[in-house]
Amino acid sequence: MTMFAYRLPIELTFRLFDVVFAEGLDCLLRVAIAVLKRSQTRLLSLEFEAILQYLNDGPLFAFYSHAAPDMMVRDSNQVSLNARLLQRLRRQYIEEMQRKLAEEDESNKLRTEHEQLKQECAQLRSTLEELKQSGGAGSRQSLQLELDKQRDENQRLAQTVSELELRIKDERSTAEAQLKADMDQLAQKNVQLTIKNQQLEDGLQDMEEALVQIKMLYAESENQRELMTAKFENLKKALT
Repeated sequence: MTMFAYRLPIELTFRLFDVVFAEGLDCLLRVAIAVLKRSQTRLLSLEFEAILQYLNDGPLFAFYSHAAPDMMVRDSNQVSLNARLLQRLRRQYIEEMQRKLAEEDESNKLRTEHEQLKQECAQLRSTLEELKQSGGAGSRQSLQLELDKQRDENQRLAQTVSELELRIKDERSTAEAQLKADMDQLAQKNVQLTIKNQQLEDGLQDMEEALVQIKMLYAESENQRELMTAKFENLKKALT
């Protein structure tokens, strides 16, 4: 937008601002394509360096600077943009940028690793020079001491590992024994609860049978009471 305002007459700049306010910033792409199409023949005949100079300092906007203000708008309206093509180009651009960034990160990583290796190599060379200057016997003695130290450390670690393995084995045996005892206790409680449950079920069944008998006796007594009442009423009527 600044390029158009910098190169175009004020009337044409205002006309272009009107289009931007009416249609949005997407119209700038059509305007840029229309400007390039006006200079297509000239641009295709130039080399790369000459194209850059033509775009920066050449008469790229000369035609529209002397034409009617609506000429650029009409040319931009004739430019047809495929939305799917633009989206595909956008995705390709993003993928390409991501690939370049990944390659740049990888290059920086390799450069850093290279610097680290150079420093380590320089340090090793310095150590080697020191060993050469200190003499072979002293170097062998120093290495022997370092080996003895490493051997003692390995033995200590092996002993520690053995102690830990024994402790884990003992704790596992204790845990298994405790678990077995708990399971046996639970099994005994389960048996006792099963026996009690069976006893309760048997008692409940006996109570149900007794209740049925009581109901039958009650029904029989009610029938006898009704018969006695009926006989009493008949006797009462006979006496009167």
